Amino acid sequence: MLAVMSTIKLVVMSTVTLDIMSSAKDCGGNNVAQTIIVGKDRHSAFSTIQAAIDSVRSNNDQWVKIHIKAGFYIESVVIPINKPCIILEGEGTPKTIISHSDHQSINNHATLLSFPDNVLASGITFKNSYNVATTKYKSYDEGSKIEPANAARLFGDKYFFHNCSFVGYQDTLYDHSGRHVFKDCYIQGYSDFIYGNGRSYYTVNLPGFVTANGRESADDPSGFVFEGGSIVGNCKVNLGRAWKPYARVVFKNTYFSDIVTPQGWVAWSASGNESRTTYAEIDCKGPGANTAKRVPWMKKLSSSDLNNFSFASFINSDGWVDNLHTLS
Repeated sequence: MLAVMSTIKLVVMSTVTLDIMSSAKDCGGNNVAQTIIVGKDRHSAFSTIQAAIDSVRSNNDQWVKIHIKAGFYIESVVIPINKPCIILEGEGTPKTIISHSDHQSINNHATLLSFPDNVLASGITFKNSYNVATTKYKSYDEGSKIEPANAARLFGDKYFFHNCSFVGYQDTLYDHSGRHVFKDCYIQGYSDFIYGNGRSYYTVNLPGFVTANGRESADDPSGFVFEGGSIVGNCKVNLGRAWKPYARVVFKNTYFSDIVTPQGWVAWSASGNESRTTYAEIDCKGPGANTAKRVPWMKKLSSSDLNNFSFASFINSDGWVDNLHTLS
């Protein structure tokens, strides 16, 4: 039984080093050069998403849209480093579902494993069914032992997910590196279900531990920012724990249900050096938003600090989001 369900309507943005950001292609503007259809019917070009990705030419520099018809696709989808500028377009999260069941080998076997820059997705559910109970599309057993099992593992720069769902139990979304935006998405999990070393901005709905940020030094640009949305579920959770000693997570204008613990945050690897972390809550609401019993080392941010965590400053300083192909 799933202990916690977390839902996030969010914008997630992640950034990596300036060298990587400056090298990212622009894919020739916001026009789509080619559309490939994936479906289970004979009128579609491919019956699997991976086959469609494999058909994209290496070192592609124009947007290629892969339209995925409604259906249940059991596969692990890998976008290799030499296939940038790909758009995955589904027909809605209840209709277009990509499901995979794997654990431990998360370096290679997430449901979605993406390496290149410039990847967009909309209207798709990415699910790692390991440990996730389901009554629909039950084609294999759920695992009994709790293990890390990624629904998505993201490496490249300039990713935008719109109206997508990420479903898992432990380590659902590995936001490894790069600038990533998740808008109006749903993320479900129990333990560390949003984690990694990306620099991310979330405007969302979301709860174990919600986050495990991997920021390793004071100069590391990574961090997670959540703006709006809500944290709901059926079991007590903490907002985050420090996977690495300089973890940075900010919630702004987020609704916290009563599942959020009074202390809110756990030091974990930052134990004894809690002042190095940046954990903050700004104008949050709901029964779980009372900060009277929060850990004493939670940060109080200045107005200049808050500006540094805005969408424009934290993610979109070079305007890349404004130049993307418009997702439906």
